[in-house]
Amino acid sequence: MRNLLLLLIFLPGLCVAGQRLENLIQMLDYVGVDYPAAVANGEIIDDAEYQEMQGFAAAIADQTAVLPALPVKVRLRAQADDLIRMVKRHAPADKVADLTSSMRTAVVTHYNVIVVPRQPPDLDLARRLFVQNCVACHGREGRGDGPQATHLEPPPTNFHERTRYLHRTLYGLYNTIRLGVKGTAMPAFRSLNEHECWSLAFYVGQLAADPAAVARGAQLWKQGKTALPLSDIQTFTTTTPADAPIKTGDGAALVAYLRTHPAELFSQRDKPLAYTRRQLAESFTRYREKDSDAAYQAAVNAYMEGFELVESSLDAVASGLRVTIEEAMTHYRNLLRQGAPIDAVKQQLQKLYGLLDQAQQQLGSTALTGGAVFSAALVILLREGLEALLVVAALAAFLIKTGRRDGLAYLHLGWVGALALGLITWLASAYLIEISGARREMTEGVAALMAAGILFYVGFWMHDKTHARQWQCFIEGSVKKALTRGTLWGLAGLSFIAVYREVFETILFYQTLWMQTNTQGYGMVLAGMAVAAVALVIAAWLILRYSMRIPLRQFFAVSGVFMFILALILAGKGVAALQEAGKLPVSPISFPRIEILGIYPSVQGLILQLAMMLLGVILLWPGNMRRATVVKPIAAAARRITGGH
Repeated sequence: MRNLLLLLIFLPGLCVAGQRLENLIQMLDYVGVDYPAAVANGEIIDDAEYQEMQGFAAAIADQTAVLPALPVKVRLRAQADDLIRMVKRHAPADKVADLTSSMRTAVVTHYNVIVVPRQPPDLDLARRLFVQNCVACHGREGRGDGPQATHLEPPPTNFHERTRYLHRTLYGLYNTIRLGVKGTAMPAFRSLNEHECWSLAFYVGQLAADPAAVARGAQLWKQGKTALPLSDIQTFTTTTPADAPIKTGDGAALVAYLRTHPAELFSQRDKPLAYTRRQLAESFTRYREKDSDAAYQAAVNAYMEGFELVESSLDAVASGLRVTIEEAMTHYRNLLRQGAPIDAVKQQLQKLYGLLDQAQQQLGSTALTGGAVFSAALVILLREGLEALLVVAALAAFLIKTGRRDGLAYLHLGWVGALALGLITWLASAYLIEISGARREMTEGVAALMAAGILFYVGFWMHDKTHARQWQCFIEGSVKKALTRGTLWGLAGLSFIAVYREVFETILFYQTLWMQTNTQGYGMVLAGMAVAAVALVIAAWLILRYSMRIPLRQFFAVSGVFMFILALILAGKGVAALQEAGKLPVSPISFPRIEILGIYPSVQGLILQLAMMLLGVILLWPGNMRRATVVKPIAAAARRITGGH
């Protein structure tokens, strides 16, 4: 039960950690932008602003001290100390801006912060929101001259001020709108949703854009400059206009154009395979710059946030190609982890590009239709639902067979609760927080390993009871005692874990499939889901019907073996999920891949499954030996005494 509670609090914990990172990024942006208002030419020009900069620098140091333990944390803590010293020495504003920009980039990259809008910002909506919420302080044109401005200290921001514009990121503006700024009159606009906050961020972030730069940026964009780094939405929202020329020749002009025309940026927003290619390119760039951690994380993102989303669709048309790409991406990540020569990494990257081109051809340049959509929708639900069904149906059969139908309520509470929490998790990911692919795989991997451990124990317990001397006595007397309320809650927990680990990923895959098809294909998606659901219901009915015909003692023996097998399957899948999330190393080995049985050609997964098999033998062997040396001779003697009757 404690493990179940840990699982329930896992996602909220992620949300808390995510907000801490957002606060840190916001403070870094604030110092980089507002420091020139406090210090100029080595002198303090505004004592109140300077005190504020000192406070924020100290807070940044405190925040970096409690960051999760990654290799980059050491560098960030040293940079935070440098920032405190620079503020104390009245360092030049450009040096402070460079340092905060470097720290912001490191936090976003290494801690995998999601910093992109989910939909194109609406500047018309933002204008209305600005009038409703911001004019009183910032003025109708955003120049910091609203009716209440004279009473505020520090004064409201003038969004037309070029210095601040050049050192401000859109993500920083978004966080300021959402979270507010402590110690100032800037409140947290918690009544605004994510889309409204992003729209406002884009609106105020383009007020100081130079019209000539906007026109120049429009020409660059229309000339096909979409392959530039700034066309990546995450890069765009975390890059200041001052930093943009470092990334590309005339990046400041592109920033000006895209901030004023965000629809252009979002009109070519990456589809999964395009995102995969871009993250792989980013990974190689980071590796070439000797930033191995960032390179590896980008490679993980390429799979988790890109390719994995089209796996089911590709499976429906070219399952062999899907496996080949998975293996190639694993090999690429291993090269990065091992510090392989740059030429070997580049060669593997080119191979991956070729495989992704093949996948794009298989999937089609626009939308999946017809049979491929139906097959993908069918396979998704069958694949994700079958394991959960087998666990729940087997537990239901066990309760019915042992006359404990009262325990079915606990079992149903577990899987119904999992469906409900899965739906809530999906809604939260769609409207409140961003749950990355790595976090999703971590949740699935941890849940799978937890379920494997529980099933292993249940399987051993059931098999052990088949050796009881007084079997009938056990059934009549011990089952009711054994299945206490605490045990029934344990079964509910197992039911919950088995179902929850599949629910959210299933929803995500269907979302992606829906985006890949067209209007004609939507009906095929629903048809595939319906057929799969019917198939699962029939499978559950067959399990319950035919398991009832097995004698109780044999039922325990068969169920015990079945639980062992499921435990092995889930253990393999749990390890594979954590490997995909980049949390466990992958050591490929020449071995058959049988995904339905949780068998993957990696040393780590196979060793765990082998260890579980050996442990099972060790645990069961003494019982079998006792039965062979005690029970069988007694039975033979009894037959001799009774003349064989």
